[in-house]
Amino acid sequence: MKSKSFVFLIIAVLIALYTSVKVAIHSTFWMDDYAAGLFAHVPRTAIPFFTQVSELGDKLGIGIVALFMLAWLLLKRRDFAGGAMLALSIALANELYKILKNWFVRPRPDLEHLVQVESYSYPSGHALVGMVLYFTAAYLLIEGIKSKAAKWLVALLAVVILLFIGASRIFLQVHYLSDVLGGYALGFIWAVIWIFFYHSFKQRYTKKRPS
Repeated sequence: MKSKSFVFLIIAVLIALYTSVKVAIHSTFWMDDYAAGLFAHVPRTAIPFFTQVSELGDKLGIGIVALFMLAWLLLKRRDFAGGAMLALSIALANELYKILKNWFVRPRPDLEHLVQVESYSYPSGHALVGMVLYFTAAYLLIEGIKSKAAKWLVALLAVVILLFIGASRIFLQVHYLSDVLGGYALGFIWAVIWIFFYHSFKQRYTKKRPS
């Protein structure tokens, strides 16, 4: 399991480096035009649906889901380390993507934006913070679940939510596919770092705690 996690981390690092370097040197991505062309075939009647899906990665949606997770971690599982890790990782990820946007200053797609946006394009904040929340939440939920089927269900649900959030940002014409992929990769790396700290803290606490 650890080897698989390491492979995913390496892939995320490579994607983050690839997208970040190309954005930094103002190079174009063939996949951006391809994805935009694909989503152009989706009927405009889907705008309300994708707008609502996009909210799952916005401040309000992130806040509501995070509060439910914190309530479960603190009141049900009494996992205070997990609660602290979740809260800090999300709060700091929210600042991280703003710093990165102002660093790369990539303009938004030159298309009609179907929702209001004010910041720069790379990386997608919805993808980055969404990845941190839903990946970390799924990880903590799976850690407390015994049923193998339930574990797979939670993992699948997290993947579906993240894919729809990313797709919504492209469909609403406020992000390139490369913005979303870069956001996913950076968010995954950020989440893994915090999960590592979480386990390190728990191991030290367990060792120090008197038997």
